Amino acid sequence: MLLLDLNAPVERHDEPYRWAVAHSVIPEPTARILREQLPAPQDLHPAERTGDGDKTYRMAVLPLIHRGAHEPGMAKVGEKWHELVSRLQSDAYRDWVNRTIGIDVTDTMMDIGLFVFRGGDRISAHTDKPGKRATHVIYLNDDWRREHGGQFEVRTGPDLSISPYATVIPGGGRSVVFARSERSWHAVAPVAAHAPQFRLTCQVEMWNLG
Repeated sequence: MLLLDLNAPVERHDEPYRWAVAHSVIPEPTARILREQLPAPQDLHPAERTGDGDKTYRMAVLPLIHRGAHEPGMAKVGEKWHELVSRLQSDAYRDWVNRTIGIDVTDTMMDIGLFVFRGGDRISAHTDKPGKRATHVIYLNDDWRREHGGQFEVRTGPDLSISPYATVIPGGGRSVVFARSERSWHAVAPVAAHAPQFRLTCQVEMWNLG
């Protein structure tokens, strides 16, 4: 069974920053097994930040890899997750990121985690910390509709009253990879209360050394 398809179709964009949508980087048969091997809900850590800061959010998180080292969360997921995490740290995957968005991530340290969004969960518009070089968000839901919310929003600034430059429905084999810059504004729209399932993502963050 193919774990990671690094020849999957990609739609590349240069505006308003470097980003791309990849289709079925994780093939659906593999994604199905990953969903079956998710941790128990109580193993996820609630994460919430409110107020007037530059980034607010609400979600649940299970860190798997931090700066290249295993986190305790690795003991909570199944064998297929261990295989995926290994492949996501490979030279072949790093080369794929370079080919996809034109950013060299050869010498970066990786954070990998499982992010779960329930009804009302969201992330406000932000650009990420300066030490981050690139991010790849892989959507694991097989069937997700626009009315379920939770879209990835490509934005031109922090003002949420302005319509997004582009949106990506978080499912159906899609994933989003983008380069961090001072212009890389992005957000996650609130998940609808009536969404029939949790919004499931595997997030790969590539950080500068030091």
